[in-house]
Amino acid sequence: MNLFIVMKAVITIFFVVLALGLDVNAQINPEEQAKIDSIFSQWDHPNSPGVAIGIVKDGKLVYSKGYGMANLDYGIPISGTSKFYIASMAKQFTAACIALLAIEGKIDLDDEVHAYIPELPRYGKVITIRNLVHHTSGLRDYLELMYLSGTSFEDYFTIEDGIQLLGRQSNVNFSPGEKHSYSNSGYILLAEIVNRVSGMTIREYADRNIFKPLGMNDTFFNDDHSQIINNRVVSYRKESDTFKRYVQNFDALGDGNLITTIKDLYLWDQNFYRPKVGGAKFLDLMLTKGRLNNGDTIDYAFGLVHDTYKGLPTLSHGGAFLGFRTQFIRFPEQRFSIIVLASVSGSNPTGKAYQIADILLKDKLSASEPEVQKLTSFEVEPVPLTKDELRQFEASYWSYEENYSRKIYLKSDTLRYSRGEQNENRLLPIDRNEFQMLDVTDGLRVNFHLKYGKPYKMIVTVNGNNPSELYAYMPLEAKDQDLKALEGSYYSKELDCTYVLKVRLDGLVLMINDVEMGHLRPIMDGLFVIEDFGVIKFDEKNKNVFVLDANRVKQIKFSKSKTLG
Repeated sequence: MNLFIVMKAVITIFFVVLALGLDVNAQINPEEQAKIDSIFSQWDHPNSPGVAIGIVKDGKLVYSKGYGMANLDYGIPISGTSKFYIASMAKQFTAACIALLAIEGKIDLDDEVHAYIPELPRYGKVITIRNLVHHTSGLRDYLELMYLSGTSFEDYFTIEDGIQLLGRQSNVNFSPGEKHSYSNSGYILLAEIVNRVSGMTIREYADRNIFKPLGMNDTFFNDDHSQIINNRVVSYRKESDTFKRYVQNFDALGDGNLITTIKDLYLWDQNFYRPKVGGAKFLDLMLTKGRLNNGDTIDYAFGLVHDTYKGLPTLSHGGAFLGFRTQFIRFPEQRFSIIVLASVSGSNPTGKAYQIADILLKDKLSASEPEVQKLTSFEVEPVPLTKDELRQFEASYWSYEENYSRKIYLKSDTLRYSRGEQNENRLLPIDRNEFQMLDVTDGLRVNFHLKYGKPYKMIVTVNGNNPSELYAYMPLEAKDQDLKALEGSYYSKELDCTYVLKVRLDGLVLMINDVEMGHLRPIMDGLFVIEDFGVIKFDEKNKNVFVLDANRVKQIKFSKSKTLG
């Protein structure tokens, strides 16, 4: 018999029998088990990284299994006791440490962060601990700052390096409390606050106050990447027909860097029903949603996200770093949780977790709100518009707030909403200038505005909310701009990094540390997009200066050096 199959069967049976809280009578039935196993069949091989799952029902760990390998070098299978790096799923544990300190009266959530970390600039604004917890601080994301500076996530990096990087920033993305925008920076600062207030490292504090009391003996914040960890899972990426191992030298923590197992996460899950740590006040605080300055609440609580799935309330948080992909979804009203820990990028644990929910909660889900169906045809009576009336909305549109472009054009008598790369949707006219987007699950509508008979802007809404304004512009080709004048070296004090722009036959390219990061695609005069990187906008009056906008980092200033790079 295949040695992999034998080892895997022995490990699985051993864990299933010994796992805390396992109730044989509460196990899922063979048909359900087969359906769940089929979800992960693509990784259930001796030459593949893989996944560990845990399913909790009514206080019992009713199913735990590993698929694929924890370590391809040594042929070690994944099991329920394999130790995973869970990436951003760790944020709930950092938030839990902060919640305990607040309950103990050692901190106030409305204290200014600068009082605890004076080396962090004030930016002329007050950032509170509460802002950090709920991602309303406006702080630039330190991981994205790393990437934009040319630093690899496989490089050695500590929490001190992260704080120094934030200390070089001259501004924030937005005023604290103005909006919610996910930022890993807040959580490394929270970890440092735990260090400074408690007199212990967050690893020590969490171990003493959370993990040991709950019996989570295989869980800890990993502040030393060189530490020997038995049963450690290695993460991988797929390249062509083979897998490559990620090198992990990352010691920054708080936003991630927690090692744990399915078994231990089950114990943590049960603390939300029968608390051994923190008590009722702690649980209430952990579930408290954030609030913006205008009074609106957001779904992000203390490292937990409030949401619904097919009508059922959920609490969840996922994670992604290097090759690790994780998701933990709790259905509190059903006392049901799904944990998916994966060691390969592209594994989509969130989607897999919901597939498990579809199998095991089918009766509950069918009795809840129906899943929104895609509008795929003219189910709504369209307003008849001529080709000329449709063509008046044709244009390229740019979002100055979010830095992306969309193209509207007519094809086969139907207006199209294009995101590029053959990613487009049909638009159904439901009024003279209002259109329903087809082939999407959300209620996306597009409202066009003309000025002097020409395209001016379009407003895109989701179910009537979250309006996004995009303005019509005339696209430029590279040949329409003096690219040679833009060539040179540009330095950013905030990133402590030099960008080199070079003219090639196919246009302007960006180089960092002699590595090509991408082509600058011209949008309009002085404005360029670098795919999967960011947007560069040159100063209208001084072409020796530009600002860089990326996903979680805004308005990084670069100035041209005197000598050509």
